[in-house]
Amino acid sequence: MVCAAFHGPHFPYAVPRPYDTLYDPSTVIRFKNFDETFVDKPMVQQMELMRWNTAHLTWKDWQKVIAAYWGYVSFLDSLVGTLLCQLRKLGIEDKTAVIFSTDHGDMLGGHRLFNKGFNMYEEDHHIPLIIRWPGVSKPGMVCDKFCGLVDVFPTLLDMGGARIPSQAQGRSLRALASGTTPPDWRDDILCEFNGYESTLLSMRMVRTEKWKYVYNPFDQDELYDMVSDPGELHNLAALPAFTHVLRRMRERMLKRLHEVNDGIVDVTSWQSNSYRLFVSERER
Repeated sequence: MVCAAFHGPHFPYAVPRPYDTLYDPSTVIRFKNFDETFVDKPMVQQMELMRWNTAHLTWKDWQKVIAAYWGYVSFLDSLVGTLLCQLRKLGIEDKTAVIFSTDHGDMLGGHRLFNKGFNMYEEDHHIPLIIRWPGVSKPGMVCDKFCGLVDVFPTLLDMGGARIPSQAQGRSLRALASGTTPPDWRDDILCEFNGYESTLLSMRMVRTEKWKYVYNPFDQDELYDMVSDPGELHNLAALPAFTHVLRRMRERMLKRLHEVNDGIVDVTSWQSNSYRLFVSERER
């Protein structure tokens, strides 16, 4: 097995010619969530603006950054292409499985934020996962089921014909890669964050096709309707009309935390305390 790791696309987004000027900044369409106001959002997000000194950047400024990022992506695409061509030259293309993914995304101006961390927005956590598995995967197929990096380990074991340990949190992606969805496949995804660099800030997120719930132990929680508000601009967690949704998503998260033995909360007290906090907000 060979692991080929690339540094980017990562700031400072410096790439060789012709990729540095491959995209015209003026053609970058303004992100809808660039109009973020951070109303009813965790304070750490505004603190990130201060930490990176990006609050003053206009959309025109971000267009230049995004165009450079796109050039970086195209540069890496060419490098991956070189690897795949070498497999063909060696005559092992049809018996070599390839998995392409990344460790995180990049805000890149989404919500006017930069880099990664301290939030659970799609820009950071919805990452690419491409699999070419000779004899299993179907060329050109797109799968929209929930999967994560924890599934890569058991998938690699499956590819090599090795036994998958019972304690593995993920599942092999063989079925999904072949175009089949197991009847018991997950209908949500759990993400865990425990801080980095300047702040050890923990948060947890569970997402279904329609809803995303973010548990922030030291600030207000977040609830987004991913169908009507894909840009995640409107936090619904504190609105009385969404009490039932918030309760269901919290119960779903507790179940997932149990499954992965995540001890971030005491289950019984968290349920009751969360309810009491919500009631007190309404009474005020």
